[in-house]
Amino acid sequence: MYLLYNLLIYLLIPIILPYFIFRFFTKKKYRSGIMERLGYYPEERLSRIAEKEVIWFHSVSVGEVIAAIPLVLELKKRFPKHSLVMSTVTDTGRETAINKMPFLDAVIFFPFDFTFSVNMAIDKIKPEIFIMLETEIWPNFLRAVNKKGIPAILINGRISDRSYKRYLSARFFIKEVLKNISAFGMQSAADTERIINMGADKEKVVRTGNLKFEHEARDVSSDTVKRLKESLNIIEDKDIIIAGSTHRGEDEEIVKAYLTIIKAIRELPLLIIAPRHLDRLSEIEDILKRYNLSFIRKTMIKKGEASSKYSVILLDTIGELSILYSIASVVFVGGSLVPVGGHNILEPALYKRPVLFGQYMHNFREIADGFKNRGAAIEVADSGAMARDIINILNNPDVGKELGERGFSLIIENRGALEKSIGLIERFL
Repeated sequence: MYLLYNLLIYLLIPIILPYFIFRFFTKKKYRSGIMERLGYYPEERLSRIAEKEVIWFHSVSVGEVIAAIPLVLELKKRFPKHSLVMSTVTDTGRETAINKMPFLDAVIFFPFDFTFSVNMAIDKIKPEIFIMLETEIWPNFLRAVNKKGIPAILINGRISDRSYKRYLSARFFIKEVLKNISAFGMQSAADTERIINMGADKEKVVRTGNLKFEHEARDVSSDTVKRLKESLNIIEDKDIIIAGSTHRGEDEEIVKAYLTIIKAIRELPLLIIAPRHLDRLSEIEDILKRYNLSFIRKTMIKKGEASSKYSVILLDTIGELSILYSIASVVFVGGSLVPVGGHNILEPALYKRPVLFGQYMHNFREIADGFKNRGAAIEVADSGAMARDIINILNNPDVGKELGERGFSLIIENRGALEKSIGLIERFL
């Protein structure tokens, strides 16, 4: 089975090679990344892990990196003599890891799943343990760590609807791959059932809960709020609507809702749109131009410039969205009006902000259902419903405050995943 898998990989090389060549010559930062993905890590990148036992964390992208923060901090505290290495797949994930966890001893790109590249990477890092966040199954890598006697632990495991169907279609192979994982810490009862159905040994599977509930409560000081607003030239008492992690197909719906809102609200609220992928900024600007809305990119704001000159701010930076949620009057979390699967609604809830999301929350189903059932968030179907609910919240601040308080209480009630995950990991350290 592994022979067939590797044959397919090598057959795909001629198809994907032109893309990587293009990125290599057009993106400067990609040139160093491509070598790491092939298993070549420069000595200076790994200088801080020499002669130390290494804990290797793997977080695919931004969401997984942020979810990993409480876990990494706790393991650093409990195992101070170990070096901590984190790998990511995406550039944005790597930048987030560097910015959010400067105490890491190394941040690297995860190797391509070629036999030679994974073996080179493992031999270079020499981890005592490999901890992967959420669920990304790389057959050659997992097989290699198992052969070298390195325990691989899945933490905060989640199986999306789409991934589950794909894995079941290849269960005969996935079952063999899962034998290389030493323990599975899954987020929910459904995730636990799914990983077992995919072929994981039932004795290795534990429901640990969701690490995203483990972030510290975020009581932001009035000075911090003032500073954030000043950085955006926002008048102190202005209402702010944030649409976070938006995807193609959502921005126009958000703009339509905003146009309805400003007709109904006496004081003009400010709209901040934070696209999930920054390469879509020009696309969103075209939508705003079409609807005759004034806008500015966040990095183009000049100190002292009147915010009344623009109705919309486009967040064109990485890593700032979470803290900006603290100044929002209401938040819409994207990836949910279109069938992407949604994004993390816990970040704004930690600031006690009222949260709205669309009907496509299948990647966060348990969290979304929990919030809906407790009246801690609102599901909207389209721009009309979004506008109605936001108008109600802005006109009735107590409604938004109650939503925010309920969401925050739900987070506190669901704590515990960190200790359970640490307990699972400590069996192997």
